[in-house]
This record gives sequence, structure tokens and C-alpha cells, in this order.
Amino acid sequence: MRDSLIFYVNGKRQQVRGLSAFRPLSDYLRIELGLTGTKVVCAEGDCGSCTVLLGRFQSGKWSYDAVDCCIQYLFQVNGAHVITVEALREGGVLHPIQQAMVDHFGSQCGYCTPGFVMALTALVEQQTPFTRTNVELGLTGNLCRCTGYKQIYDAALSLDHEKLPKVSERYRNREMEKELEVILLSPAFVQTTTLMAPSEEKSVFLPATLSDAAFYLAENPELQIVCGGTDVSVQVNKGKTELKKVLCLSQLRELRCLEINDQKLMVGAGLCWSELERFFESKVPEFHKILKVFGSPQIRNAGTMGGNIANASPIADSLPFLLITDAELELTSSRGVRHVELQHFYKGYKQMDLMPDELISRISIRLPRKTDLFRLFKISKRRDLDISSFTAGMRFNLKQNRFEEVRLAMGGVAPMALRLKETEKWLLGRDFSLETMKQAGRRAVQEITPISDVRASREYRLRLAENIFEKLYYESNPQPATQSA
Repeated sequence: MRDSLIFYVNGKRQQVRGLSAFRPLSDYLRIELGLTGTKVVCAEGDCGSCTVLLGRFQSGKWSYDAVDCCIQYLFQVNGAHVITVEALREGGVLHPIQQAMVDHFGSQCGYCTPGFVMALTALVEQQTPFTRTNVELGLTGNLCRCTGYKQIYDAALSLDHEKLPKVSERYRNREMEKELEVILLSPAFVQTTTLMAPSEEKSVFLPATLSDAAFYLAENPELQIVCGGTDVSVQVNKGKTELKKVLCLSQLRELRCLEINDQKLMVGAGLCWSELERFFESKVPEFHKILKVFGSPQIRNAGTMGGNIANASPIADSLPFLLITDAELELTSSRGVRHVELQHFYKGYKQMDLMPDELISRISIRLPRKTDLFRLFKISKRRDLDISSFTAGMRFNLKQNRFEEVRLAMGGVAPMALRLKETEKWLLGRDFSLETMKQAGRRAVQEITPISDVRASREYRLRLAENIFEKLYYESNPQPATQSA
């Protein structure tokens, strides 16, 4: 078993052992390699100044995505190829994206500029047309406080994406590809030893199979599981927690499945949100609407559905959708596999029906039928890159305008996201009318216990929970007639 991490940066091989494995990629690039074009501002994945391209070679082809390298630790990039802003210039000539930023005055202080350039470069890698909408979405995770976005958009829209060179094409190296393929199929264990201070020892295990991961977890139930790391890495950067013993699942292909059989969807817990976003755009546009404002492209390229569930936040954006689609979790351990319905998984605030030796491996989702009335809501202080104040999901099946099947879920209104079972029962058999929905809203507030915090007051959340039923009715009936229950 290897005792080191192996990855590439701008085509050059890197091998890391010991304590360096626990450094953020941004620190390694800037301090160890002197690639200071990658900037660090927030250290929590909000500003995009540290954006780089992260490439993985699988099934004979490369896939490059933009990520925030301040919250990607070196053990997460094992077997990957990192491209930084320094690699864009060729033969002393600026890349067309860089030149467009110069020509259109898209940079003043310049500190955020490399991140914008790399985010636009990622669109080129993904063959995304440079339309105004695509550029705005692609730059959601990048902040500028002095230039103004108009000049940056002008720079991007002056370019023809079909004529822009793919930077990754310069690094098509069969020797590198062969090595990275082997690395992703082999386990690694990196450990630090400090004789003078044993309590400061660190270790990380990168399994090659789900079985290896389960057996290691059984032997070390106190460890920290990391995959996308978009939450735990922020906690580490801000000194709220420390990584000492880690099980890193970022290279496990078994956790990246996406299979559909009839109306049943099976999602690997390690599948990133960007891949899910592309899938749901045509399959469930209502959920895609939520995913488009789920973090930023850099966050969605790293974060996973399994991590969102395991984080157990009562305002996790995926939970209302998963609750009203009767999601079931597959929990894997060295003892075998166990299945738990998501509605029974949470026992309280950050409390889950998850044994110390279990990990979430797959999520089963019953996709909504075309005949279902299906709506998802997210309320936050700003549209993009913001944490929810309130979330809700509603799925109804109507027969002759009567409720035949009902699923209701809300987040941000209790210590955990929850199904509104009593309101569901009350609605069954009743007419779908304005008065019925008003009464359902009044009943729903009896099932929730919201609190006041920095995102919203208790009273505001109660009002949202009540009025969301009426909102759904009007959205489903653009010109409703006056009806009574």
C-alpha cells in the first residue's frame, strides 16, 4: 500500500507524504510551488479567488471542473491533475480569456481576477457557450468588489467559446494518464508520527473499494469521513475542528453511480452535485431549479448528496426533495448493508440512525410522476450562494380534483427537516381548493417548532409555512375560480 499521495500540477508530478497531506491545496500551490496566481481571501469557498481546474482521468477520458482549492485538501486530490492560472499563458502570450479581461478593463486591483479567469476557463473545458445566462451562472461563485461585473461580462461575451483553446489539451500525456488510472484503483495510507507529541499524529486512508472503506471504518469508528469536504474543510480552516484520522472517499468510483429503472433512481452518495444538476435538468426540472442556486459551480463540483444528508442540517437544500420522493438510504458497514427510510433517519438535531461503523453508500429516490403536482421552495436572503432560511417540498397526486396521495416536507422549522404527517392525513380525500390549502397551512404550523436566528425570525418562518400552501395553489391555478371546501 502506498504511503504517499500522487497528483499532478500543470503537468508536473507531485508526491506528498506526512503532514503535507493535510494542507489545503491552495497553501501547497502558493507556498510549496510558488504558484501565487491562485489567491486566498475567504478560505471557505465563497469568493472564488482560489479557483483552479481539477481533472480526473476515468474511462479513457478527462473531466475538468472548477473547484475552490482553499477547501480541497491534498488527500482529496490524490490521482488528479490540477491546472492553475499560470498554465494558461503559452509562449509568453496571454490566453484569450486573460487578454479579453485586459481589453475590456475587467480588472482593477486584480486580486480576484485569476479566479474569474479560471471559472471562465472551466466553461471552455465543458464546452459551455458564452451566453449571458451561462456566464452569469458560471461566475456565481466568484466575487469582485472593485471592478464591477459589467466589464467582466463584456470580456467573456466578446469571445467565441468554440474558438477558444482547451488548456487541458496541452497536457494529454499518456504516461501521466496511465499512472493516474493506477493510482485511482489502488489504496493509500498516509500517516504523520510525532514522537514528542503523539496526540498530534494524523492519518488518512484512501480506499480503493467500498469494502476496504467499510472494514477500515469498523476498526476506527472515531474517524472523520471526508468526500467533497465543502463543509468540514471550512470548519477546519476556521479552527472549529481538526482532522486527525480521516477516511477519504473522494476516489471511490462505487459511490458515484447514477442508475434509473422506471421511476426509481439510485444515486451514489459520492456523486457530486454538478452531475446531479445535469441529470435533473430534464428529468425533474423543479429540483434542477433548486440545484442551480445550490452553492456555486465550484461547490457543486465537489459537494455530494451523501455529504448533504450526513451533515444533518435542518436547512439542507436537498432534504425536502428527498423526503417527498420517499428516499431510502443504503447504509454500508463491514457487517453488510442496511436500508433506512430518510423520514426515519433523523432523530433530532444532528442526530441520525447511523451506527459508528456505517457510512451512507447510496440513495434510492422515487421520481415524481408526470401527473404529480410537484413543487419545491427555497427562501433565502439572496438568490445565489446563500444558506436557506426556509425550505419546503410538496407532492400531490389528484384524482378528480381530490387529494389521493400527499407528501409534505419542510426545513428550517424544527431541529431537523421533517415530513408533516398530520397535515398529509388531513388533506387526503379533500378537494384541491383555495380554502382547503388555507386550512392546510394553518394545520401545518401546528406541526413545526421554528426558532429565531440570524437568517429569520420564528414568526417569519411560521408565516412562510402557512402561506406556502396558498402560494402553491395560485401557482398551479393562474386564474382560479372561487371555491369552497
